[in-house]
Amino acid sequence: MSHLIHYGDANTTDPHDAKYMGYSETNKFTLAAAGIPVGATTGDKIPFYVQAYGIIAPSGVTNVEKAAALHDADVEGSAWSTPVVEVTI
Repeated sequence: MSHLIHYGDANTTDPHDAKYMGYSETNKFTLAAAGIPVGATTGDKIPFYVQAYGIIAPSGVTNVEKAAALHDADVEGSAWSTPVVEVTI
């Protein structure tokens, strides 16, 4: 099983604006400092949405490459979750 994590720019509320992706094969995900959206500042909130998949990513070396490969694969994932974590910077 794997998880595709979607997130957007700071203070967005529409899941369709979640244009960034992350990937995890566990129930944990850490967003590296380099992945924080440009322009996010102290007090901003970033909502994260998760899709679960019954497979691991079909290709990719980095988590971003794996996320893109899973996103583009011809496999069905769960519906997007409600914001499961809303991080305040």
